[in-house]
Amino acid sequence: MIETEIPQFAQGLRLDGKGFVVLGAGQGIGEQACHALAQSGAKVLCVDVDESRARSMAAAVAGIACVADVMSRSDMTAVFETARREFGGRIDGIVDVVGMPVARPLSSHDDDSWNRQFDLVVRHAFLAIQLAEPLLAPGASVVLVGSMGGVLARGGPALAYSAAKAALHQMARSAAQEFADRGIRVNVVAPGLTRTPRLVQANDAAFWERQCEEIPLGRAGSTSDIANAILFLSSPMAAYITGVLLPVDGGMGLGKVRVLARSGLER
Repeated sequence: MIETEIPQFAQGLRLDGKGFVVLGAGQGIGEQACHALAQSGAKVLCVDVDESRARSMAAAVAGIACVADVMSRSDMTAVFETARREFGGRIDGIVDVVGMPVARPLSSHDDDSWNRQFDLVVRHAFLAIQLAEPLLAPGASVVLVGSMGGVLARGGPALAYSAAKAALHQMARSAAQEFADRGIRVNVVAPGLTRTPRLVQANDAAFWERQCEEIPLGRAGSTSDIANAILFLSSPMAAYITGVLLPVDGGMGLGKVRVLARSGLER
């Protein structure tokens, strides 16, 4: 069949009446993602382990505050019970931004620190997808925030983080395949070096200047750059996109780059 009707393309970003859960909503990429979704008409459940941040974010976007440890199955069960109640028994989207590093070289990891790194990057995403699955509406979207660290090899203090992000990326692709027959899409946004609150606090102006010289587009990413990609993949505009990893990296994936952050990580 040849398509003859011209869509209203600009309406493809609208999320009016849709209910979204944002994990890690309190600052940085999560904060910008909440604003992006809300500006497009979504109702947002703002989940953060910090109560003041969760409440502040919810107030800013006329959303719902939810305080939870996203690594806890019981807390995450409560998150999705709240979403079920607030959104009328269905969820139209999940955005998972959580993913802190445990920065140490391979030789310094013990079992606890290695497992902690995978919990901080992968466990909450597994819990979110598993617990939300019965509530996800046909056409729902899941967007996980990965990292170019899970695409480009990273040794030293970034090794475990990179391995965990690579696992997250593969889990998303596999979930996309598993849920495709229900029209549920699962995608990954992979930031490169991004000016998150944590990295801005950890690094001086000279660091950012040096890094910009290594990025083809000449600057580090902003948290709103990442939120733009999250909004696109969450919206009907991306209705035929699933199982993709979208780099938002200013071109750093095009070639070898020196990563000089004291944490050794992109984000």
